[in-house]
Amino acid sequence: MKGTVKREYYIDNLRTMIIALVIMLHLAVTYSSLGLWYYNERVANGFFGQMFFATFQTFAQSFSMGLMFLLAGYFTPASFDKKGFGKFFIDRFRRLVIPALLYLLIVTPFVCWTEVPGRPFTEGAATFTEFYGNYLRTGGMKLLGIGPMWFAVALFGFSVFYALARLLLPATGTYNSEKKEVNLVLAAAISAVAAGAFLLRLFFPIGSIFWGMQLCYFSQYVLLFAAGIFAYRKNFFERLTPATGKKWLAAGLIASTAGLIALKIAAGMYDLSTFTIVTNPPGGTFAGGVSWKTISYAILESFIAVSLSAGLITLFREKVNFSNSLTTSLTGSSFAVYMFHPPIIIAVTLAMQALLILPVAKWVIASVISVPLCFVLAYFVFLKIPILKRIL
Repeated sequence: MKGTVKREYYIDNLRTMIIALVIMLHLAVTYSSLGLWYYNERVANGFFGQMFFATFQTFAQSFSMGLMFLLAGYFTPASFDKKGFGKFFIDRFRRLVIPALLYLLIVTPFVCWTEVPGRPFTEGAATFTEFYGNYLRTGGMKLLGIGPMWFAVALFGFSVFYALARLLLPATGTYNSEKKEVNLVLAAAISAVAAGAFLLRLFFPIGSIFWGMQLCYFSQYVLLFAAGIFAYRKNFFERLTPATGKKWLAAGLIASTAGLIALKIAAGMYDLSTFTIVTNPPGGTFAGGVSWKTISYAILESFIAVSLSAGLITLFREKVNFSNSLTTSLTGSSFAVYMFHPPIIIAVTLAMQALLILPVAKWVIASVISVPLCFVLAYFVFLKIPILKRIL
């Protein structure tokens, strides 16, 4: 176990950035209709607008939640070491399961009945009582259920599995891996995540959702959570040198932009002769099955996830490893922001419906408004409610 009690502020700040990115991702889904969200503003984007949204959404989806699981895994061993099985389980239940239940029972019904009422969500119910009764009988599974709080449910499951494993297996001490091993470890992580993604998508293609969970990405989430535990025990984050981090960050940014666009052109999804997007190209898409496309996409996506995670961890450790009153407020509000951002950004986008400008410009404006608004409301409103303050 580590001997230092120094707070690693850069990880707090990195998580804050990821949550802001998640807000921007969901706003992009709103204006691109590439993906399932409570409210999609279906307008014509044009070739380059849709290409922008597709690239940004793939960029964000490829690493954001995987990095969240990596960071969660990093702090899990120390929490278990300090609390033991019983207190660890109770704490995880209180901070993960109870918020997810509140979201399921209150937030999703509020959004579906109040903000975006309509047959896809209310199924023609004449009254809220009828709607809520139907909703409870299905556990919200016909809708988006626990919404973004799928992360909390999945993290609780991963944490319980780890805690049970610790009852059976003794914890190992820390070990300072050699710097020369770093690139080999990252390459092995890319290979494992890519293989898992390809195999999982044989059964759960990209786009399939169960209770708000996109199971097609879960190989990345499971393996990066485990990688976080490994990183803590082996002091791996500290072994990432600034030079190494810069190289991986640059490689990840190139892969997530030029690399992704090049792959889509090669797969026939972008027709540059007519500037059109081909939704069903010959040979299929990246969604699932056995083809060079699915294999290539799994490798590229996994490379983006691991390289950007390593690069951003190094960048934030070197440049953003500090705390002040603002960062403390943002960090303390971040989970409340994650939980309550859907109804906030839906309200913002509904208020902007009459604004007749390009969807990309609308996305920029909505992002500039929504990200700070979510943090302000979380800090000054939601965390002032006693029950939420206790669990968030």
